[in-house]
Amino acid sequence: MRRFSGRKIEVKLDGDPPAPAEVVDGERVWQVREVVREWFDIGHGSLPARAQTWRTRRHRKNFLLETADGSRLLIYLDYARDDRRVWHLVTVEEPER
Repeated sequence: MRRFSGRKIEVKLDGDPPAPAEVVDGERVWQVREVVREWFDIGHGSLPARAQTWRTRRHRKNFLLETADGSRLLIYLDYARDDRRVWHLVTVEEPER
């Protein structure tokens, strides 16, 4: 079952180029088995056309991850500002038991 999270998380990176290796959400820790997909989002989301300027553009790198326990996580890095890069957990899809 997939559930929405929308929380800030911590992500540990590994490899070259760096990719998520571990995702920490409070007390919960997921070990990443595979980066299934990654993509950039530089769109305007649902902003009305009159509000779409270069300043309102998103600056996100999204990752769809498969974890060691079989869960699938959708996370993104908000890199709009170099001094405040923030990771977010969007959805968690846990395997049926």
